[in-house]
Amino acid sequence: MKSPDPKLFLQVHDVLCRFFLAFDQRDWASMVECLAPQVSIDYASSGREPPSTMSAQDFVKRRQNAVDGLTKQHSFSNLLIRQKADEGVVSARCNYLILRFELSQAQSQAHTQNQAQTQNQSQAHTQSQVPAISEENFFHSCGNYEFLLRDIQGEWKISSIKQNALQSWGNAALHGGSSQGRK
Repeated sequence: MKSPDPKLFLQVHDVLCRFFLAFDQRDWASMVECLAPQVSIDYASSGREPPSTMSAQDFVKRRQNAVDGLTKQHSFSNLLIRQKADEGVVSARCNYLILRFELSQAQSQAHTQNQAQTQNQSQAHTQSQVPAISEENFFHSCGNYEFLLRDIQGEWKISSIKQNALQSWGNAALHGGSSQGRK
């Protein structure tokens, strides 16, 4: 396989970084900026919604509703991109790891960690102050994504997202986008 143009690789990598960061920071306006006006999605491998096409705004609204009670960290690796015959289209594939924690638990942990740091400064820190993570307060997933990006007025935008889930673990009921979380 021929290596892609480094400039193109960086541009696609940047779009994907901004897209995943928008999830983590709940920056829904920035997420819309990463998307083409119409987005084809396929989350069927994780038991979620069947393949369909929707507006960028509808995609963001669905993601917002599915993850609103969670704090998240999206990571991706092994990014491969390939220029399609139509030079205005690029395919991208990457592995992903998504860590999701119940928002109230994450806020509690942050507060506890701040307290622990203060006490650490006065030599009074104890391990028992950091709450244990249990299956009830997290839902993590890994697998790979396949994206299509289109050049729209000189900017790469995500026009297609296919998630290929490998494994999920934890409490699926926390994630409104999972088949168990919608029940």
